[in-house]
Amino acid sequence: MSSSRTIVLAVAALTFVVGSCSDESSTGSTGTSAPTTAPAVTTSSSSSTTSTTSSTSTSTSSTSTTSTIPAIEGLELSATGLGDALFGAEAEGVIAYVESIIGASSSDTGWTDPMAIGAACPGTEVRFVSWADLALFFSNDSLAASGLRHFASYTYGPAFGPVIEPYGLTTDEGIGVGAEVSQLEATFPGGVLSVGDEIFGPSFLIEEGLFVFLSDAGPTGIAVSFMGGYGCGE
Repeated sequence: MSSSRTIVLAVAALTFVVGSCSDESSTGSTGTSAPTTAPAVTTSSSSSTTSTTSSTSTSTSSTSTTSTIPAIEGLELSATGLGDALFGAEAEGVIAYVESIIGASSSDTGWTDPMAIGAACPGTEVRFVSWADLALFFSNDSLAASGLRHFASYTYGPAFGPVIEPYGLTTDEGIGVGAEVSQLEATFPGGVLSVGDEIFGPSFLIEEGLFVFLSDAGPTGIAVSFMGGYGCGE
């Protein structure tokens, strides 16, 4: 296994643990797939009346409205960053940018010694900021930059509820959580599929710096989460 892939897998696992422990809104089911299209949200109201003077009764009538969850725009998943937030950019500016699109974060570790959270991370201080199923990793030293607090990597997924939040983040090609392996291979013919090993599961390398973690390596295997950039690891 290459050292870069080891680093990516390690930070993905760490981000998963940090997000699971600190985000109280993520305590639902931990399914390994999410729909590529948001399910319809249907509400209904009904009223009924019954006659008491004869053996006839009126029927119940109902009305319903249907809506779908809109996909978030402006946070495209790439090997260079998240939307317009590029790896190496100053941390506070990146956080403000993401908040301007999806609102306040759901958890924030603040700047801390990496060993304080059991992480073998580069630099002397790190920070994890999460918006439900999206987590950003910041450091003062990484492959992206050194000597300033900056954006180093992100993970998107797995979904902790029936629908991933924030919903609908994809690559520029429209590939996101819930896509099948066959779609990944067709969209990114230069990508590399890995069946994984006893430590790490199957994954798909779209390009250096952008990984997809899979439910399995078969054609109908599902993209469970995305990882961009590089962060913690030996």
